[in-house]
Amino acid sequence: MLTTGFKLWFGLCVLMVVAAVFAGYTTGGTETGPISLGWKGGVGNHVVYTLLMLGAASMAVMGIVSQAFRDSEPEAAIELLGVDEVPEAQSTIGNSWWPVFAALGLSIVAVGLVVHAAVFVVGIIIVVAIGFEWTMTNWSEKASSDPELNSELRERLMRPIEIPLIGALGIGVIVLAVSRILLSSSALGAVWVATVVGVIIFGTAFYISKRPSISRGLIQSILFVGIAGILIAGVISAVIGERDFHHKGPHHDEKSHMDEKE
Repeated sequence: MLTTGFKLWFGLCVLMVVAAVFAGYTTGGTETGPISLGWKGGVGNHVVYTLLMLGAASMAVMGIVSQAFRDSEPEAAIELLGVDEVPEAQSTIGNSWWPVFAALGLSIVAVGLVVHAAVFVVGIIIVVAIGFEWTMTNWSEKASSDPELNSELRERLMRPIEIPLIGALGIGVIVLAVSRILLSSSALGAVWVATVVGVIIFGTAFYISKRPSISRGLIQSILFVGIAGILIAGVISAVIGERDFHHKGPHHDEKSHMDEKE
């Protein structure tokens, strides 16, 4: 029997596929290109079509996960945790940073529509990743009335996915944001920015390493605030644009002299 969550995600998947096909046909796609994923012809606007299809694939994955865990039914949780019975579901949940990052991702998407396609793609990636994390966090927090059991449940499900996938995506996004910051600064300013950021990161890591009693929640908050600051600065720098680069060298000088003679 299909769960309610699966029906929701499957409906969103179908909607995004239809939107992708419609966008393909209205932006120059051939007769069979949009419905064959580009195998039998063009798909029109590649960026729009690809992003919508990636969104549809993400919705499909969410639907499969929802169906696999039966929308957090007690029987599924009992089988996964290996216990005799699951405590009663709780009504209160903790604070979460995911809404903040979701809003930041949507802001990056909006800026990317105006500034550059790469920024738009980064925003889409952030929104999809945050949506998945947010969904799994909400599911785990309401799985039972025992917070420790809920935390263990989420750790066992998400750590094998978060560490390699989210880590790789996070590094790529941060590298892109930092590159925008450095390219929008002057030559001397870029050196100072890199130095100050490096000192802050090293100092924070050193301080945390010397304070083993610091709570995990505080460390996560520090990391989230730092990442959010870098992303916001990267978006602002992308809007400002790159600085002007003046090429110097013998070839450049020879070309300048030839232009003067002409």
